[in-house]
Formats: sequence, C-alpha cells, structure tokens
Amino acid sequence: MSKKISVIVNCHNGEKYLNKCISSILSQKYKNIEVIFFDNFSSDSSKKILDKFNDDRINYFYSDKKLSLYDARNKAIKYSKGEIIAFLDVDDWWDINYLSSRENVYDDESYDYFYSNVFMFYEKNKKYKKYKKYILPNGKIYNLLAKDYFIIISGFMIRRKIFDQIGCFDYNFNIIGDFDLVMRISKKFNAHAINDPLIFYRYHNNNFLKKNTEIFYNEFNEWYRNQTELKDKYFLNNIEHFKKKLLSIEIIHLLINKNKDYYLFNKILKYPNFFKKIKYLLAFFMPKTLIKFLTK
Repeated sequence: MSKKISVIVNCHNGEKYLNKCISSILSQKYKNIEVIFFDNFSSDSSKKILDKFNDDRINYFYSDKKLSLYDARNKAIKYSKGEIIAFLDVDDWWDINYLSSRENVYDDESYDYFYSNVFMFYEKNKKYKKYKKYILPNGKIYNLLAKDYFIIISGFMIRRKIFDQIGCFDYNFNIIGDFDLVMRISKKFNAHAINDPLIFYRYHNNNFLKKNTEIFYNEFNEWYRNQTELKDKYFLNNIEHFKKKLLSIEIIHLLINKNKDYYLFNKILKYPNFFKKIKYLLAFFMPKTLIKFLTK
C-alpha cells in the first residue's frame, strides 16, 4: 500500500492564491494524501474558498489568535497523520506529477527527505525561470547547501520519524526557520532530489522575505553566532561560505533600509565575489528605487 502523505498548508489571509494552491494538491496523480489546512487567524474569505472544494481529504484547523509562522507550522504537524509530511505555501502550487514523480522511492528507507527543482514565477511580468540550472544532489548535502542554498520549503517532504529525532521548526525565527531545519536535517540524513521543476514558487510584492530584509539579516546573524558558539563541526568546516552569505545579507539590508555611508561602502569593498561587489557598488551610487533590481 502506498504511504500516506500529509500536505501542510499554512494560511493567513491567503484568499488571493488559495484556489490554485489547493487545486494543485487535490489533482495530484498520487492519491493517498491528506491536507492539513491550518488557518492562522485569517479574516478574509479563505475558509469559504476552502469549503467549496468539498473534499474529505481536507482537514481544517483554525487558530483563534495569530501565531508566528513556525509555531503555526509545528502545530499543523501535530495534526497530521501521514508517514511523510510535505509543505506547500498558500501562494505556491505543484505540477500534477509532483508527488507521483518519486512514488517508487517512498519505500526506500535510505532516503529521509525529498525536494525538487522549482520554477520561479514572477507575478508582475508573468515569466517563469528555472531556479537551479545544475544537477541537484542526493545524499548528505550540508556542504553543498552551505555553498548555495537550493531548497524551497514548498514541496519539501520529510519522513515523520525525522521530526521525532531532531525536533520541528524553531518557532523563535520568523524567516529562516525553514533554512535552520533543513541545515539540521542535512547533517545526518539523506536527501532525494528531483531535477525537474515540479514546484511553482510565486514571486510577488507581498513575499514576507522580500519585505523584511532587516529581520532576515538579524535572524541569520543570530543563527551564525549560535553555530559559532556551539562549535558545530559541519558549520566550522563551511564557515567561509556562511561568512560570505552573512555579509551579502547585511549589505542588502543596509542598501535598502539604512543611509549610505562609509560603513556600508567598506562592507561592499570587503565582499569577496568581484561581480557581486560591482553590483553592490552600483546600487550604492544609485537611488533606492533602483536598488531592489540590483540586489535581487
């Protein structure tokens, strides 16, 4: 018998995109699924839209107060019953073959979690762009993720038993909780990748990360300091990659949110990649209205 997959959809006022998201789950060729729809104190028409599907695979849960994203994700996990847990953000959607594309792998216990390449959908100009052009790796991938983080939470799947061993999301984070979880998992467990872009990630003006670069920087800086204090060997073996990432996040945050001064200029000069350094220097001397284009 095929393994049951719990698809977790966290929603806070997601009426604009909800229909496409849920339709893409229910139309999957892989049928042994349940949808855990966690309504995080929505005040829009999300519940009415969901009710129209009238599908007994949908399980609806409502929070009577607004929770942080990762607290909400953790609570949704507790409601799930599947042997494998998948995530799909309400503004994204799946190809009809996403879950069935590796149906023959779910019973292979040598793989502990699963991910896929992605199509980035730019809502403003209706264009699609393949997220990663190289072959995505299987197995122990921490060192590769340190160089270039290539996993999107929408479509990310993990065996339930892994949560029992390492815990769930760190609810103290608001943005990097996905990153933190995946980096913890990738130290000990084996990944399975699908190189076809079977996930569609919607890039739009309301993306939380896009609107909160300062929170992103503060959280990544905290994560970096915590790993340093823990003297985590995986982290220390890749510390130069993380230093570079932290510097890049700080530069983008300063370009968007702070005055352009000598401190920022000096940070840009220290950036090790020549082409990105030139890009940041151009942004430094341009009006803030053009910076978003140069820093994305």
